[in-house]
Amino acid sequence: MPIDFFGLFFLGLGPGIAFFIVLIARKSFLVLLALFSAFLWLVVLLFISAIFRAFVPLSSTIGPYTGMLAASVFIEEAVRFGTWWLHRVTLNTLDNMARASGHRFGLLDKLYMAVAWGYGHGACHAVFFFLSLLPLTTGDGTLYVGTCPQMSVFLVGALYSLAFGMILTSLTVIAFDGYMSRSYLVVAAVALLHWGAAFLTLLNFQQDGCLVAMPVLVALGLLLTGYTVALCWKKGKVAR
Repeated sequence: MPIDFFGLFFLGLGPGIAFFIVLIARKSFLVLLALFSAFLWLVVLLFISAIFRAFVPLSSTIGPYTGMLAASVFIEEAVRFGTWWLHRVTLNTLDNMARASGHRFGLLDKLYMAVAWGYGHGACHAVFFFLSLLPLTTGDGTLYVGTCPQMSVFLVGALYSLAFGMILTSLTVIAFDGYMSRSYLVVAAVALLHWGAAFLTLLNFQQDGCLVAMPVLVALGLLLTGYTVALCWKKGKVAR
């Protein structure tokens, strides 16, 4: 039904779209960077899917999915380090261009770029895992799984999209700050948080596990977003 479609659309994607309009869309370079990041992560997700295609269908037990998630997060964290390298190369290029034109490329601009990298990662996950399922909500019925009769598959997907949009965007900003300051503890914490968030989705295999997993993931996303805002505010004050 249309009301289901639009309700789930605005729940899962609305905050991300609003964030894009308010922050990213203000600068064309950030828009291009976010689009490039989303395309890069789409390639990564397709690559991961191709790797595990040979093992499909997976057993309906939790073990194979645990291994798949562990390997997927490892690959994504490796790619995140690669995006940091691209980010650093881009910063050096922009710094040189700014100096040549007599302008200054400040710390706040660098933080905006880190946000754009992270936004592309979160947006790609939303499209890959949620938006592709959304057209199915226009039918006459909905879909539930036996272990989670309280929430439809589409509602779980919307909450997943909302939570991981915040989590992945925030973790990229935090990781880039850790790389820049050479704080390996921060980098390790980012990887562990990413694994932890991914493994929380395995609670959906347990009876009524979605009632725990989805609120905790959304709360984690809000907590990381708050930390990231505080981090950017602190860095921005230093930059001034």
